[in-house]
Amino acid sequence: MSDRPILSVRDARVGFNTARGTVRAVDGVSFDLGAGRTLGIVGESGSGKSVLVRSLIGLVSTTTGVEVEGQVLFEGGDIRKLAPAEFRGLLGRDIGIVFQDPMTSLNPVMKIGRQIGEGLRLNRGFDRSAADRRSVELLAEVGIPEPERRAGQYPHEMSGGMRQRVAIAIAIACAPKLLIADEPTTALDVTVQRQILDLLQREQRQRGMSMILITHDLGVAASRADDIMVMYAGRAVETAPTREIFRTPRMPYTEALLRSLPRLSDRTHTRLTAIPGRPPDLARRTGGCAFAPRCSYRTERCDGEQPALIREDGHGFACFHPLAMRT
Repeated sequence: MSDRPILSVRDARVGFNTARGTVRAVDGVSFDLGAGRTLGIVGESGSGKSVLVRSLIGLVSTTTGVEVEGQVLFEGGDIRKLAPAEFRGLLGRDIGIVFQDPMTSLNPVMKIGRQIGEGLRLNRGFDRSAADRRSVELLAEVGIPEPERRAGQYPHEMSGGMRQRVAIAIAIACAPKLLIADEPTTALDVTVQRQILDLLQREQRQRGMSMILITHDLGVAASRADDIMVMYAGRAVETAPTREIFRTPRMPYTEALLRSLPRLSDRTHTRLTAIPGRPPDLARRTGGCAFAPRCSYRTERCDGEQPALIREDGHGFACFHPLAMRT
């Protein structure tokens, strides 16, 4: 396996021009994803994690008052320099995507089997008959019963969990090298969430894919990701191997997220620990650390200066008062 990352992102920035000014939804994020590894991107709603990943794969338009900057290297090549046709081929062939709401990502007027087979015909050269057969096989692989009958159905005839399995079948149909799962268990009940996450993990391991798992739940990332990047107000504020994040968080925001997780040892009806305050208004950003107004370790320096992401022994954090360094 090559030591070169399959995906390298450098100084990614996304700004939305609004009547209130430019909203910097992603502000200078950089990371590497190794071949066969899973990166969990976590943070509260509005932290920029979905905008970041969608901008990397061209799903944030630059024609509607949106500024997209930064370098995105996939297997060493800058995908933002590809011609439109090459870029579409890359997404269908080498990068698979599972969105959080399959009811909006699936075509409501196209049968399931044809939706799965479409990518096989366009990107792998299958004829219709071969694509139809492979579609049934993929439905069986993702655990859908009676796959031949289901292939002839429409999305509205399936449950939310089954639709998400269909979305996974579409994403893995062309054997991609990178799978992006954007909040893949949203609106599903707990049992189905576990099944979907197990399915993604199994497919990733069997196929040797790299994966980006976007979630607001650190508990989900704990058992699914090799590495975790915590985002807040459009910036990466902590990044480290998963075990390190849970054992020695350095950023107060990460510590606060961990404290908010429910625990089996808690008594019934124990109130969850909430993070005080609310995320900042990105259209009215001032100097200083964005988390400072909600941080119990806040000092005058935090109000006037934005901390850079620094690294110590492979553990990155953006804080003037990292937790493990306190006395």
